[in-house]
Amino acid sequence: MTPPTDPYQAVTHPDPYPYYAQLRARGGLHRIPGFGPWIAADAATVRAVLSSEHGRVRPRAEPVPPHLVGTAAGGLFGRLVRMNDGGPFPAVKETLSRTLTEALREVRVESHRQAARLFAKPSLSRLPDAALQLPVLVLGSLLGFPEDTLEASVQDVEAYVRSVAGPPVRSEGAARLHARVADCFRSTARTAFTAGLMGGPGPEELRVPNAVGLLTQAYEATAGLLGATLRAFAREPSLREQVSRGECTLDNVVQEAARHDAPVQNTRRFTHSAATVAGVELEAGATVVVVLAAANRDPLVNPQPDAFLPRRAGRQTFTFGLGAHACPGPLVATAMASAAAARVLASGLDLTPLAGPVTWRASTNTRVLGGP
Repeated sequence: MTPPTDPYQAVTHPDPYPYYAQLRARGGLHRIPGFGPWIAADAATVRAVLSSEHGRVRPRAEPVPPHLVGTAAGGLFGRLVRMNDGGPFPAVKETLSRTLTEALREVRVESHRQAARLFAKPSLSRLPDAALQLPVLVLGSLLGFPEDTLEASVQDVEAYVRSVAGPPVRSEGAARLHARVADCFRSTARTAFTAGLMGGPGPEELRVPNAVGLLTQAYEATAGLLGATLRAFAREPSLREQVSRGECTLDNVVQEAARHDAPVQNTRRFTHSAATVAGVELEAGATVVVVLAAANRDPLVNPQPDAFLPRRAGRQTFTFGLGAHACPGPLVATAMASAAAARVLASGLDLTPLAGPVTWRASTNTRVLGGP
């Protein structure tokens, strides 16, 4: 098997982990031939980069990707907490985090309802599409989207996600999502979830786009987490018995899947001026690719890193980030993936083929099962 040549290619490689081990063994920030950005792959360096005040989430000269400038998709992108540092955005993130935490019980209930609908008669060929639909149906319902708009919302989220990845750009999806969420915010019959997002700190003009951001950011990450979970059951047949005997919970399996085969394999940071990051002098405008999936398997923080241990003691998982830009919804993602996995397992679907070669959705950072 030909190894990957860089961290972006590794994301959809059949087995990127030997390559990640090589990157990790170099230690510290380093570069490889033919790949421009700096690389952080071991746990200590990943932690240092993600915690550094000098690491920004967008290049100084490109707060919005050039191909999105002047489009509805670009307008949405530019107002997301995830894509901005400082200013009013930490307050908005505080509201998002609080609301997601308070809504966890509702998320679980809605996840089981939507999973029963999506995975009533699952098939391996339909799993990738159903996995992508799940977070949009769950979060869209909690926001108050009318039932007859949920499937269209999935298509709109897909259009937005693809537009961010690169041209050609179609912005109608972003515009429709913004309008749909704005309607929910204005409704006199708004849901408790939407009411929570409307309250708390942060300017009102940022709350609608960041509610849309919950849909777009959960889309591939949750689908990838479900895929990693089902592949774990395919590769480790004893997991079903462990869960049925009460030796571990399904949530334990999902949490270990998030570490063992991270749905979000890497992220990036940018320096706006010359700075020392992780002990290395970086020039202004430097890019660092932070290989989260490699850090997850660092034996210094997770002993026996290649083993799948659902009851792993002291598990350290970098998949959801850390510091100011840590994902606000890892428990929500776990709840959605657990509900879907429970329904698929209960259906009796033969998952054995997932233990072998599979196809992956095209991406340079998310590891998501692709179509047949």
